[in-house]
Amino acid sequence: MSKHPGTVTGDEQAFRQISSRFREEVGRLLAKIDFTTGPLPYWALIRMMFPVAESLGDLIYRKNDATAQNLRSVLETDFEAVRTGYAGRAAVLALLYRHSLTHHDELRTIRSGAREIGWFVNGADDGTHLSIHRTGNQFMIEFQPRAFYADICGVCERAAGLSWGGEVMLRYNGWMSLDLDVAIKKPNATLRAARDEIANF
Repeated sequence: MSKHPGTVTGDEQAFRQISSRFREEVGRLLAKIDFTTGPLPYWALIRMMFPVAESLGDLIYRKNDATAQNLRSVLETDFEAVRTGYAGRAAVLALLYRHSLTHHDELRTIRSGAREIGWFVNGADDGTHLSIHRTGNQFMIEFQPRAFYADICGVCERAAGLSWGGEVMLRYNGWMSLDLDVAIKKPNATLRAARDEIANF
């Protein structure tokens, strides 16, 4: 098997590579959007950016494939380190994203007691990112795509300057290929079916 072209040789390079690709792809799209006019593709932008935040969570925390927990951890710790406000909203943001924007085509709210929590996404000043808007028992978390973009870049930059002892490099490179003959040892019908399909190619 040939070496994957995206393979990195160090922890820092993994974060730099994520950041470079993110800036090249998402940054270019953001630069073309005039946030003073509408309608704007707010949900498309968030759907593009949250998977990057989620993968950063998996890369940094990697708790037994607990992707939602890893996303929560990276938001409340690493994103909080670059912009205050995430720590008190990390679990809610993780749930709002994963249940609305990942698994459904309609936005879902979260209810707890008499309170209902939802998104308030717009292109206002980045200084209002993560502020809470309340009307009665309804709470909306303001979310700014440009601020979130800057925060993802900031998390990558910060993480690239930390010491990881080679763990990030190994994890990142491990994502480049899935060996079904090794993974098949875990009971998973989809893995087994994929192996059978490949045998028939």
